[in-house]
Amino acid sequence: MRFFTRIQAVFLIGCVFLSGQAVAQDATFPVFQDGPAIVSINRERLIQRSDFGRALIKVLSDRQAALVKENETLAQDLEREERELTELRKTLTPAEFTPLAEAFDAKVKEVRRVQEQKGVELTKSLENARFRFFRQAEQIIVKLMADRGIQFVLDESAIWLSQGGDVTNLVIERLDAAYGAGELTLE
Repeated sequence: MRFFTRIQAVFLIGCVFLSGQAVAQDATFPVFQDGPAIVSINRERLIQRSDFGRALIKVLSDRQAALVKENETLAQDLEREERELTELRKTLTPAEFTPLAEAFDAKVKEVRRVQEQKGVELTKSLENARFRFFRQAEQIIVKLMADRGIQFVLDESAIWLSQGGDVTNLVIERLDAAYGAGELTLE
């Protein structure tokens, strides 16, 4: 019986010794008291629900609407001009009408080319605006990481995390505060 008691004593001393080392080792690792060390961001929710993102979406939507309206106006003008040209054809000789028809055809092609280029530029503007948005949001995310001891921020569309790992709403709050304070720019 005495032998068993000594083994128990050695075991207990060893456990105390090892647990003391574990506590000492844990003290050298970062402690994350405010949340998980790995979090996610929902990029679409970030842009759609923040004041800054909604303002950016409005600016881009207004530009798109202006281009659509311009295209509609140009189409109506060209249709009107085509009808007038069709009426003129009745009164003109082929030699008189051909240069007018060719000029109109060239005008239509040029208008299409210019409007298509504007569409391409608007698309590039949208891509650049999203890039600028996320570059500015990145500054806020980096600060949040430092404030909360976050080690990794992952894009939610590419990963799954358990509950509590999404910090999108915190970033939205900080984006809104920075935008409201004039610290972020749309252009």
